[in-house]
Formats: sequence, C-alpha cells, structure tokens
Amino acid sequence: MDITRGKKTDKYGNPLSRRLFIFALLLIPMLNFVVFTIYANFGGVFLSLKQFRNGEEIWVGLENFQRFFRDFETKEYGRSIVVSLMYLLVVGGISLPVSLLTAFFLYKKIPLSRMLVVILYIPNIIPGAVMAEFYRRMWDSGGGVVSTGLLNRLFSFVEGREINWLTVRQYANQALWIYTVWFGFGFNAILLWGAMTRVPPEIVESAELDGAGIFTEFFRITIPVIWSTLSMVIVLTATVPFTVYMQPLLIANNGDVGTRTIALLAMQELKRPDPYFSAAIYILIACVSLPTVLIVKKLTDKAFETVEV
Repeated sequence: MDITRGKKTDKYGNPLSRRLFIFALLLIPMLNFVVFTIYANFGGVFLSLKQFRNGEEIWVGLENFQRFFRDFETKEYGRSIVVSLMYLLVVGGISLPVSLLTAFFLYKKIPLSRMLVVILYIPNIIPGAVMAEFYRRMWDSGGGVVSTGLLNRLFSFVEGREINWLTVRQYANQALWIYTVWFGFGFNAILLWGAMTRVPPEIVESAELDGAGIFTEFFRITIPVIWSTLSMVIVLTATVPFTVYMQPLLIANNGDVGTRTIALLAMQELKRPDPYFSAAIYILIACVSLPTVLIVKKLTDKAFETVEV
C-alpha cells in the first residue's frame, strides 16, 4: 500500500513530514558550520584589523600585523617559531615512527599485545591537564621521581650541580619533548594498528610462501594497505607546529625559559587582554599552516596509490 497517496510530495516522492525530518537533522550541523566556521573565522579576520582605543573599537588596518614584525626580535618571536618547529621534528621524527613500529608489533600479535593496547590508550583517557600535572611533578626539583633518581644524579655528576629540569633553559624543552612522545605515540599506534588489521591474512601468507621476509611484508604490503590512515596521521603531524601549546602552558609555567610556542604566544596575547593582536597572530599562523597542510596532503596522495582490500 502506498502510504504517501493523497499527501503532497516533492518530485522525488518524499512527503512534507519526511522533508521536515531531513531538514531538522541537517539544521544542527548547518548552524554549527555557520557559527563556528564562517562567523568565527571571518570575525577573527575583522578583529585583527581593529584595536581598542579611547573606549571604542577602531579600524587600524594592518597595524597589528606590522607590530608583530616590528617586535619580532625584541619579543623573541623567532625563538617561539623555532621551538614550534622542533615539535614537528620530535613528533614526525620520533613519535610517529615509534607509533608505526609499535602498531606493527601489535599487529603481529606479540605476547601480551592486548594488554599493551590498553596501556597505550590510558594516557588518552586521562584528561590532558591531569597528565601534564603528573608529569610536571615527576620532574619537579622538590622531590620528583626524575629529579631525585638516577638520571638527575648522572647529569649532576656531569654538570657539577643538581638540575631543575623545567626551569633551566638548556633542558626545559627536552623535558617537554619527552612528554610529547610519551603522551602522543600511544593513540597513533592504536589507530595504525586498527588499520593494519585490514590487511588480508591470505596476502601475507602468500608473500611468506614466496620467501618474503618481515621487512618486505612491512614496506611492500602493510604500508600500502594502511597508507590512507598513515597519510592522515602525517597530515595531522604537519599541523603540530601551529597548534602545540599545552606542554609549555601546563608543564613549563606558561612558556617560561624559552619554551613558548607560537600558538601559546597567541593565547598569551589573548589573556593580556589584547584579542586584536592575538587575532593577527592567528591569521599569520593560518596563512602558513593552510598551504603547508595542503602541500603535505598533495605529497602523501602521490606517495602511494589507494589500495582496496
């Protein structure tokens, strides 16, 4: 029986009630896009062209951007950019390869691999602020595990004095890089491990019968199959220099001793409060990060063809 008989329908045969239902489902994401994407981003552009003077907002054009380049050396903005780029080297050069190898060993079903999956994911269940505070206490000179342990004794012997890791300019960033690897590699490892479970066992068995070793399996079978997931992780890694701020904010006392990143700089200016200069910094970050991500995405798309299994 045709339940739409006698009801007003569109050219596709959908009654009004169904069209209203579809519209209601689309309304929330549409509003979210309009408010948090269009309005917020264009609002930020307009904000970067203003300043607050004599009790009112006035248009100042590119003055906020000129201020950034004028104060580039005196405010050590260049060092903030270098510190941000170092996180890219740490995540891309250490954390991501460790995640990939860990995922491969999990995929090969090493002993206790299931328990290892849970252990790796625990840091992502606990709130980041709690993990950061726990890590800060580990390195605290007032009795932290690291500061009173073998590592500090070894460096104390070399330096001739005890080291307060998070307040010494020479070592503070290294401590934050260790946290970045520790906190981040587990989630990526589990993500890549899930992608590796898509590799058909019969392909691996056939390759082993043909004499393929573990390295051939990894580079000629596993990587091409999981490339869509791995390329996404690589693209997200490319955004790290433009978004990292939590480590210096929560662990290194709001970016002290040369640990401030460019994203943290923008947040600090927002709290002063100077939302206009902060908006200008975010616009400059976007002008660099957007083409960078697009280039990385283009390169990863060309590296391997998509493998359907």
